[in-house]
Amino acid sequence: MTVDVDRVYVRIGGREILKEITLSLGKGELISLLGPNGSGKSTLMKTIYGIVKPASGGVYVDGENVHVIERAEMAKRLGYLPQESPTANLRVVDVVVFGRIPYSRFSPSREDYSKAINALSLVGMEDYSDRNFAELSGGEKQKTLLARVFCQETDYLLLDEPTSHLDLKSQVEIMKIAKRLASRGKGVLMAMHDINLAGMFSDKVILIKDGEVVEEGSVSKVLKPDTIDEVYGIRVEVVKFNGNLVVIPVVE
Repeated sequence: MTVDVDRVYVRIGGREILKEITLSLGKGELISLLGPNGSGKSTLMKTIYGIVKPASGGVYVDGENVHVIERAEMAKRLGYLPQESPTANLRVVDVVVFGRIPYSRFSPSREDYSKAINALSLVGMEDYSDRNFAELSGGEKQKTLLARVFCQETDYLLLDEPTSHLDLKSQVEIMKIAKRLASRGKGVLMAMHDINLAGMFSDKVILIKDGEVVEEGSVSKVLKPDTIDEVYGIRVEVVKFNGNLVVIPVVE
């Protein structure tokens, strides 16, 4: 079973944002979506989740069009972390337990709160459960929102800049969690800015520019100097270190 984006074309305010985008996310895969600012990464994530409706083409979750799936049912299939961070004057655990709304008809159960604590533990935030979300640092808020997505227990995760606002250690921790979830059968699609983090942890990389896929495939296939120069407009060297490809900008 897969999430399939089939020749999706999106126009917003008269501008072409996505042009004939096609991709597939399977269970057990970790795919990173890379590209410069304004390339269409966030719009693509919103389109997959059904927030943005394409002018043509379609998005399908396990064979069903996202626009015919009820929102509550969609939230059981796709977990979505947006780039924008909400403001909430709530306890951290109460923010996370919102991820259980699709499963709770009235109010969260004891089991829902238990799952919320487990999700907080996954991101190293279990000791913050009674803290006020609004008083957290940017990184702590990001980890809390990731826990909320994990708490949904969906087959697929759409993570838009999941490592933003995080220090280096926390970035690596989040990438390890995403990799572990993929190894347990989740399909994970991440919009990323950090090419090297993406290269270290991804099964597959998709490079987009101006709303079009430039290259996709394995890390070794995609992370090449000429391709990166084409997409980002900067010369780089790609070297192998500790078994990973590392992209180094050429400063002239």
